[in-house]
Amino acid sequence: MTAGTAPSSVKPSRPTVLVLGGGFGGLGAARKLEKADVDVVVVDANDYHSFQPMLYQLATGLLDTTAVAHSLRDLFQHQQNATVHQASVSAIDLDGREVQFADMAPLKYDYLVIGLGAVVQFFGCKGAPENAFPLYTVEDALRLRSHLVARWEAADRDPALVEDGALNVVVVGGGPTGIESVGALSELYTSDFAQDYGDALAGRARLTLVEAGPELFPMFKPDIREYAQHELEERGVEIMLGERVESVEPTRVTLASGTVLPAQTLVWGAGLQANPLTESLGMKLERGNRIPVDPELRLAGHPEVFAVGDAAWITDAATGDVLPQLGSVALQAGEHAGANLARIVRGDEPKPFEYTDKGTMAAIARGAAVAQLHGGRTMKGKMAFLAWGAVHLTLLSAWEDRTKAIVDWTWGGFSHERPGRILVGDKET
Repeated sequence: MTAGTAPSSVKPSRPTVLVLGGGFGGLGAARKLEKADVDVVVVDANDYHSFQPMLYQLATGLLDTTAVAHSLRDLFQHQQNATVHQASVSAIDLDGREVQFADMAPLKYDYLVIGLGAVVQFFGCKGAPENAFPLYTVEDALRLRSHLVARWEAADRDPALVEDGALNVVVVGGGPTGIESVGALSELYTSDFAQDYGDALAGRARLTLVEAGPELFPMFKPDIREYAQHELEERGVEIMLGERVESVEPTRVTLASGTVLPAQTLVWGAGLQANPLTESLGMKLERGNRIPVDPELRLAGHPEVFAVGDAAWITDAATGDVLPQLGSVALQAGEHAGANLARIVRGDEPKPFEYTDKGTMAAIARGAAVAQLHGGRTMKGKMAFLAWGAVHLTLLSAWEDRTKAIVDWTWGGFSHERPGRILVGDKET
């Protein structure tokens, strides 16, 4: 489609549902409308759906890009009432029922689903936007992967760089993102990189996890927190609790306590905020710029607009709790919004959203994971690792993605090899 022209495939004879975002929320909503008497238009800044919970595995070479990213057009190729466009949203006009784009003509809608997701939140940390490596997009993961390999190649050519922190990594955040990332890095360093570059270099590399709070995994029970810390320390990870990163430079990380860590890589897993486009709605937002919604997932004063996923402030109808920014929440909320839209188009009443809590899980390393299931039951070790894998496979968007993930996980488990550890594109100095 040529930029500046309106999509010709949208039929004005029946309602148009415009879905902003091809993440878990947008994907769930659009798919639920497959049999509804509407035209569905899905717009995302990328032409693919990415599986964010496993981006750290892409960054550390365990999974390939095609296992964590899938073409949106391919996902909707059999949905006759759906059209996909790649374009960047610039503004949302709720009163005019119109969405404006930076690279496409504006689109009118009868119903709108806002699933624009979230972006990294650096909390004002000096130098972080320029020097830190977040892990929230495919581009983030590929950039980190190339950077890591480039640092090791540079140290291989000039071992003196090791003293300047060339191989050191600081990971910020003691939640699932930070812990899964540093656990995967420890495996990459002690197995693949040690084999590739020798123990002399690998033995001088330092992995540090920094958490501002007094403990890791604050959302888990004490036994899980203790297990996670023990497993990471067994793998050579230095854990610094009660510390906050104050500034980030290309070769140094300075903590609020004054401690300076020589490190040329800082992975940021400390926080999210809703897509800044939520500010264009002209309404009061909740913490992190999230959009408040009613029990049916609609905006106050605009029953034709639904918000789902990380951009939405959703209160569980059953418990009254505000739901976290998780892929499972986004997918279920998206599917519920789609089902509610289908009900409205049929002339039925929408239903309140009730989240089915399947528990919170995190993989620390190969064979080591934690899970806190609904009702308080906990799991640790290999059984939790298998449960983690099973749950994440169900969230993947297509059967071929699940097959690729299974093959890569199985091969990595037996061989301890990560074939994705190659440097493509511009080489860092």
